[in-house]
Amino acid sequence: MRNKLIMWISLLFLMTLVGCNNVDKNETQDVSSTFSIPVAFGDGAKGEYLLIGEEGKVGLLIGSGKTGKVVEEKIIANKEGKYMWHFWGDPKTISGDFKIVGTDEKGKEHPVLVSESKTVWQYPDTSISPKDGADSHIPSNMVFPTSGLWKLEIYFNEKLFGKLVINVEES
Repeated sequence: MRNKLIMWISLLFLMTLVGCNNVDKNETQDVSSTFSIPVAFGDGAKGEYLLIGEEGKVGLLIGSGKTGKVVEEKIIANKEGKYMWHFWGDPKTISGDFKIVGTDEKGKEHPVLVSESKTVWQYPDTSISPKDGADSHIPSNMVFPTSGLWKLEIYFNEKLFGKLVINVEES
C-alpha cells in the first residue's frame, strides 16, 4: 500500500512538472503595447515617435511622423533593419553589455543583433546617451529569421532589464 502511494505521488509530481514546462514554452504572447514620445525633427517641425515596449522603461522605435500622424514601420522577416532602443532608469541599470535574446514562436532562442554583417548576442560596453526624453538610447541593427511573434528579452550586464513582444511580418 505504501509503495503504491509513493508511486502515485511521484507520478502526480512528474505530471505537474511536465505540465508547467509545456505552459512556459507554449504560453500565448500578446504583442506589447505602443506609446508615443514627442520629438522635434531636424527642420524644427514637431512630431512624435511611436515605440513598442513598456512606457517609462524600454521602447523600441517602430514609427514616426507629425503629431497625430505617425506612420508605423513594419518589421520584416529576413530583412536587416536599423532600430533605435530607448531606456529610462538608473544609469547603472541601462549601460554596459547590451544583450537581446530573441525567442520565436516555437520557443527557439536566436541572436538578433547584427554587428559587422553577422548576428551577435550582445553589443559590449554601451554607455549612457540621453535622447528624446529617454535616459539613454542605443542604435542597433537586427534581423529576425522567421515571421510571427517574437519575444525579446533585454539584458544589461547579464541582468534581465525588460521584455517585449513584437510581430515580425513576411517579406
